[in-house]
Amino acid sequence: MKVFLSILGRYFLVWIVNVLALLLATSLMPGFRFDTTDPTWWTVALTLPIKFAILIILMRPLMLLATLPLNGLTLGLPTLLFNGLILYVTATIEPSFIITNFGEALLGAVLLTAIATSIVGLLGIDEAYPFFQSLIYRIGRRFGPARREEATRGVLLLQIDGLSHTSLERTLERGRMPTVSAMLARGTHRLLRWNCGIPSNTPAVQAGFLYGTREDVAGYRWYDRQEKRVRVVSKPEDLRQLEQRIAARGTPLLAGGSCINTFMSGGAAKRLMTVSVVAETADLRRDGEQADFNLFFLSPFAYTRAVLATLWDYLAGLILSIVGLLVSDRPRLKFDVRRLAQKAVANAFLRETAFFWLKQDIIRGVPVIYSNFVGYDDVAHYSGPDTYEAQISLAAFDRMLRKLRRAVRRRRQPYYEILLLSDHGQTPSVPFRALYGHAVEDLLEELAGRAVTASEQQYPDTSYVAALLSELRESRPPRRAWVAERSRRTLERISVRKSPLPAASPDEPRLVVCVSGCLAHVYFTGHERQLHLEEIRDDFPGLVESLARHPGIGFVAVSRACGDAVAICEDGLRNLITDELVGKRDPLAPWSDRKRWANELAQLIGYRSSGDLIINGAWLPEEERIVVLEEQTSSHGGLGGLQTEPFIVVPSGWEVTKADLEAPETLHDLVIRNLPVRPEPVQD
Repeated sequence: MKVFLSILGRYFLVWIVNVLALLLATSLMPGFRFDTTDPTWWTVALTLPIKFAILIILMRPLMLLATLPLNGLTLGLPTLLFNGLILYVTATIEPSFIITNFGEALLGAVLLTAIATSIVGLLGIDEAYPFFQSLIYRIGRRFGPARREEATRGVLLLQIDGLSHTSLERTLERGRMPTVSAMLARGTHRLLRWNCGIPSNTPAVQAGFLYGTREDVAGYRWYDRQEKRVRVVSKPEDLRQLEQRIAARGTPLLAGGSCINTFMSGGAAKRLMTVSVVAETADLRRDGEQADFNLFFLSPFAYTRAVLATLWDYLAGLILSIVGLLVSDRPRLKFDVRRLAQKAVANAFLRETAFFWLKQDIIRGVPVIYSNFVGYDDVAHYSGPDTYEAQISLAAFDRMLRKLRRAVRRRRQPYYEILLLSDHGQTPSVPFRALYGHAVEDLLEELAGRAVTASEQQYPDTSYVAALLSELRESRPPRRAWVAERSRRTLERISVRKSPLPAASPDEPRLVVCVSGCLAHVYFTGHERQLHLEEIRDDFPGLVESLARHPGIGFVAVSRACGDAVAICEDGLRNLITDELVGKRDPLAPWSDRKRWANELAQLIGYRSSGDLIINGAWLPEEERIVVLEEQTSSHGGLGGLQTEPFIVVPSGWEVTKADLEAPETLHDLVIRNLPVRPEPVQD
């Protein structure tokens, strides 16, 4: 009886919300209104939402299979058209409800959705049409990983890209994340700091976390000495090769599970918006993933809510960016409306899609689910880690987390334990170019007397927007309509497509600089192995010393012929293996726990794909900022500040030791120990 009354109360609240939304929408649009001269108009206002819901329940399942391929290809435009059509048909049976044309009906459906979902979200009520939503979930159970019958408990891994432990604490103090605060206050979870190591970026940390090894992940970009070209993780073919090498040496964390919005798959059985599997050869499993992808666009309100959230994020970002130009203490970055559009897609649209697919996997009972939320990281790059823009991005994630926790509580078996984490932090930064009037590549070209090839700057959200576009292209409808082509072209216009970098020829020796935030790998082409300090000094006398003396460079790390490695600054040298110091100053002096960072740097220099020289931007103690080698207000990738201090919120029942928090590899082992059933590798 209690369950029945609870369901009845929820439907009653949904009805009240939709009546209020309808009244508000009709007061805003002249062509979408009630004829108040008709004395029965108020009864129509009370019954119209019920009739609209009945028509959706009766008609929409019939449209399900017909619109499935087209919805995926057109970013869900048929869903909007269909909602408007149902509302238009509803109006024809009520004389006192006036809609002048189909365009008004379409706009009215969008406005109704915006108002209703805002109130529903504020009140904490679930989707406005639970019956149809449950129908979609039932259809979705045919796809994706099967539930392990012996599993009575599952693990939900939610990653906030780029959020440091300190920035999370500041956000909690400001009350922006009440759901996380409640988890900590009730004692169900604990907040801890862990060490992500170097390079402090998503590809390296995901490799360590998902496979237990980050060996040979030099950074976001690296130079392939054998192929003589720059590789970058945002290119699926490059990332796929990298993941295959890592997977051969590690243990997949997500085998039998699912991943959403990630660089690497971690061996997951279902991979949505995963960059490494973009344009992968299609098979039966991939067909199932595409079907699951398309289900999002069939939800009556999920797609509309995502579009509205994206438009709102874009407009808010545009206003805040203009205001940010007036802030004197923020580095001036190039204003780019296309970058703002990419950020809006990554921050809002992908957040809404992830929420839908996460609920789908929870309904299925998938044993381990992992999703990465990239919006905060991209906002922080442009505005800073603790700005208002970044805070509202985290608040939006917190609202989604609250809904996921309600979905988890409804599950009796398996019951999901939620683990929150970040892969790295963000450090406030000042661009090298803003300080010295030229890029670090220009400095190297001047010092070495060689032409320099610089890697193009790409933000992580570029990769995910490209993955979304690829998912749409891989949908295979019988024919591509004009609307579909327009939708695809719109997404392509906001995607930044750079021309490929020229391959370095042995006949034309040059320098290749691969930047990842405040860290850069420098390669001397024409060699099939990493050069030692002695060889670089012979070929380029004074180059290393001049770099180390530059005020924008914190240190230069390089291997030596004797087998060890050193970090060099203006007036000091540190042996990264023996800890021997030479000169007046320690290159690692600005940072505590120098032994740890010496070991991390020595490990990074030893990677086959690492540069001949590794340079790190200088720490500016008075400003508490790092010199970043890209055009960013806040950065990560190297050493300095909060970028190496991410957070983890673990269930209180998990036994966590200090050793578990030392590296991505140890965090991998921690999660493996606490999985309810050891996942089995996916059989290809």
